[in-house]
Amino acid sequence: MEDNFASDILTADLELLGSSAAILRVAGEIDLSSVHVLKAQFDIAAERGCSELVLDFTGVSFMDSSGIQALVKGRELIHQNGSAVVLVPSRPVHRLLELVSVKPLFDERLDSVDEALSFLGLDEWRESG
Repeated sequence: MEDNFASDILTADLELLGSSAAILRVAGEIDLSSVHVLKAQFDIAAERGCSELVLDFTGVSFMDSSGIQALVKGRELIHQNGSAVVLVPSRPVHRLLELVSVKPLFDERLDSVDEALSFLGLDEWRESG
């Protein structure tokens, strides 16, 4: 039982790329009990002046409406700094966003972090191999 619980824990790590860009890597389940972890990372990104943010949600196994709300508020925070938020969703996140029709929420939804970095013109930060 504990093994399943451990895989459900939400982790969110902000990787800064230069002065104004970052990748926010999120894994686990985003729900009412864990969404504060995601919100805290959006706050940090905004405080650090991130204007270009790649949201790597490929490790997210579940997301409910609290996650959508956090994405909306996080996007608003980043757009106050200027530029773009690009989402790389997992299959469950992609399906949820299609169901609730929030397509205009992001500047783009792409299939990989490399594609997202290229979309933002951050090719020098693309992962090798």
